[in-house]
Amino acid sequence: ALEDRPSSLLVDQGDSSSPSFNPSDNSLLSSSSPIDEMEERKSSSLKRRHLHYKHYFSLSKLVETERDYVRDLGYVVEGYMALMKEDGVPDDMKGKDKIVFGNIHQIYDWHRDFFLGELEKCLEDPEKLGSLFVKHERRLHMYIVYCQNKPKSEHIVSEYIDTFFEDLKQRLGHRLQLTDLLIKPVQRIMKYQLLLKDFLKYSKKASLDTSELERAVEVMCIVPRRCNDMMNVGRLQGFDVMWLLFFKRQRCWELKRELFSQLFGILFHFFSFFTLLSI
Repeated sequence: ALEDRPSSLLVDQGDSSSPSFNPSDNSLLSSSSPIDEMEERKSSSLKRRHLHYKHYFSLSKLVETERDYVRDLGYVVEGYMALMKEDGVPDDMKGKDKIVFGNIHQIYDWHRDFFLGELEKCLEDPEKLGSLFVKHERRLHMYIVYCQNKPKSEHIVSEYIDTFFEDLKQRLGHRLQLTDLLIKPVQRIMKYQLLLKDFLKYSKKASLDTSELERAVEVMCIVPRRCNDMMNVGRLQGFDVMWLLFFKRQRCWELKRELFSQLFGILFHFFSFFTLLSI
């Protein structure tokens, strides 16, 4: 009975001309299935979303820490300074209170009334972040003034930290001491560059234009360096006063001339270096 069946039904399995059974054809093995392509697209989408999250998170961290910073400055201006203005200061401290705080009121007003709001706008338009820092580079120089005064402030605060300022701290209900609050502007101006570098890193990974952001990082590296230089100037000024008091008690004129010579040599070298940086 099998011999009576048509031959075409018996021989198709071994027909080498059939494309479905060509042993040398690897196209079916190498081509991706629709499921594989779908998984690849899903993985790529997840990576983009993760990168977007990191990019946004670095910016939101900058804004959140700025809010905390403004709050801490408020503890000084609306807390210590307001209470001292209302109640007065000890007689032996009169005239020194302005040195204690320097221009922190100016810094607080600018960040509270302007800069914080501009940073918050960058959450909706991140591309404006770089130009914000570049545009206000000169305004940030007020930190240089603050840092120059900082060593003098530290000296005065140290005399009253366990007495007058401790009493104010208890009355205000603050957790941090005044010294912890007064160092905040120094820490903040140093930290901007780190926060910007983090944002820059993820901006580059997202293939965004980073030219203005790179300029902002450069600015926020220069300003802290100048702040640090001016703190050293303030310390040298304190060193100068200390030695003058020493000379007043001593009658060794030879030593006096030698130390003066060394001191002015240090000052001349330092100011020459700072002048070159500021050009």
